[in-house]
Amino acid sequence: MSFKDLQEKVNFTIKNEINLGLDRIVQFLEKVGSPQNQIKVVHIGGTNGKGSTLRFLESVLIESGLAVGVFHSPAYRFINDQLAVNGTYITDEEMVEIIHVFNEHGLAEAGLTEFELQTAMAFYYFATIKKVDIALLEVGLGGREDSTNVITPLLSIITNVGHDHIGFLGTSVEEIAHHKAGIIKWRVPVISGEQKPAAKEVILKEALMKESPIYFLEEEFSYGMEKGKLSFRSAQINLEELEISLQGEHQAANASLAIMAYILLTDNWAMEFDEQVLKAGLMKAEHPGRFELVQKNPPIILDGAHNEEAIDALVNTIKINFSNKRVVVLFSALKDKPIELMVRKLENIADEIIFTTFNFPRAARAEVVFQVSKLQKKEFEEDWKTALQTAISRLDDNSVLLITGSLYFISDIRTILT
Repeated sequence: MSFKDLQEKVNFTIKNEINLGLDRIVQFLEKVGSPQNQIKVVHIGGTNGKGSTLRFLESVLIESGLAVGVFHSPAYRFINDQLAVNGTYITDEEMVEIIHVFNEHGLAEAGLTEFELQTAMAFYYFATIKKVDIALLEVGLGGREDSTNVITPLLSIITNVGHDHIGFLGTSVEEIAHHKAGIIKWRVPVISGEQKPAAKEVILKEALMKESPIYFLEEEFSYGMEKGKLSFRSAQINLEELEISLQGEHQAANASLAIMAYILLTDNWAMEFDEQVLKAGLMKAEHPGRFELVQKNPPIILDGAHNEEAIDALVNTIKINFSNKRVVVLFSALKDKPIELMVRKLENIADEIIFTTFNFPRAARAEVVFQVSKLQKKEFEEDWKTALQTAISRLDDNSVLLITGSLYFISDIRTILT
């Protein structure tokens, strides 16, 4: 379902806007019994990699026999898939049930945004309906004022700090890091993959202020990647010959954050570390829309690379895996993203780019993005379904189609290709 479909089944009001702050959701959650305080949570923030890190950790924890709740955004295809327990999505009936409860407790007066309602539904679903052992919560936007930030987790993870949501989070790395570091809680351990000194300093300062033990990649733990095998080192353990399911050098970093999280969870919360469980979990992790191969011959790849750093990782992965192929790119992005930078980087690998748009308030017009490109072979088509057909028609045995630019766009594409 979409929220529109849900509203047709059961009447409720929400605001379709981004409005950061915690007051509205805290007041509403109190009315429904503060379910956020009844669940064990790992809170995952950062600019890139938070979804993949979540998927690796989810897979390992499911492998260890736990009931694992996941709340992520945006949707892969429909709002049900943002809420799952052990990979099974919330049903339409369960969503209707929750909305009925929420309506009885003043949802109409609460003035919640769409994302705040989804967050509240996640807490209620995990605490009351499914009673999960642990929930993995992905930050929506930033961290400090994000509606997920009303919990005291077992563990916080900040994957990294990049240039994203600049209009909402500030323009400098330090300002953005300040928002991300807001998920650090009093004496709750925090893991971070951040490498930039300016951002690390902000995260470290927040951790010291909150007396939170902090574990930085390349300091308290590290990884190596050789011949497709991952190795991991920390004060507690050395691991060799690990295999991971997701492609790309950047996924090795995300996997190492998940490994460190698993180690800390087993150290501190009466779980037993099991290397076989860890290995099996890393191999089974799936993450739709992240270098997702939806067709093998000729290859069609979906990747929601939606900012400069994500595009860098994607371009590198394409170079490694498809250096001998002609690359056709289908691209659509949100207008508040660094579009010119993203297009320049894609032009380094693309033989041809088709620009399009999709039905979303912040989506950039295809013709506007087309004007930015300097590639010789380029075109635009405002209707994304037509653009997709055009892109597919350009493929032959010697080519690969890469569809990228926005997670929301990938979500639309998946309704047709998966």
